[in-house]
Amino acid sequence: MSAPFPRRPGFYHFANRALRLIFRIILRVELRGLENIPLQGPVIVAISHSSFLDPLIAGAYSPRDVVPMAKAEAFNLPVIGWIIRAYGAFPVRRGEVDMTAVKTALRVLQSGYALIIAPEGHRSESGMLQQGREGAIILSLRSSAPILPVAVWGGKSFWKSLLRFRRTEVKYFVGKPVLPSIKNKIDREQVNGMSHELMLRIAELMPSELHGYYTNWSGPTSGYLKPFTPKEEVVDVNK
Repeated sequence: MSAPFPRRPGFYHFANRALRLIFRIILRVELRGLENIPLQGPVIVAISHSSFLDPLIAGAYSPRDVVPMAKAEAFNLPVIGWIIRAYGAFPVRRGEVDMTAVKTALRVLQSGYALIIAPEGHRSESGMLQQGREGAIILSLRSSAPILPVAVWGGKSFWKSLLRFRRTEVKYFVGKPVLPSIKNKIDREQVNGMSHELMLRIAELMPSELHGYYTNWSGPTSGYLKPFTPKEEVVDVNK
């Protein structure tokens, strides 16, 4: 068994408090569905991704500690790279199967943390949903961690709004957690179908004009993912 993933660094909690304060000034964030986030145990937070703000919002407003993936290139940027490291994120090399990132992600989940991942693989330039990739599903199958579909949008207009001294309206909507439905030996077609169904669950939380790749979807739509019900914590009254 791999070593437990380290506890969140002190800077993580400071940064989240600072971000919430800053966001109150520069953003108008609408939050829905935070009650759907399991407060204990591993969970994969699968967010739509169209703005640099998306993972920051996911971390700042989470009712529990989270561990984000971040593109490897960001770790080499002046100042930003230091902040990402201090926040406790870990790098992933995009465009390839990064086994080091996969192993780190599994350590995160085995340690009982919430992992933030963008199932589209990279930021959407248009702001609309892109084709989902298989990473979130594979991590769930290997760890038995539920997946939380999350839609975030509105951040693409941030810089334009900032220049006009206007607050940016951002939506952060959380769906209900799900698990891959495993009946027989999983094949590539089923994993692909699960990936699309996850993206469709994210799309359900967003306006239809942002559905992008999943507009008028005619592929697999259901049966691959099942609802996940968190176990209630048992309180020992004798303690």
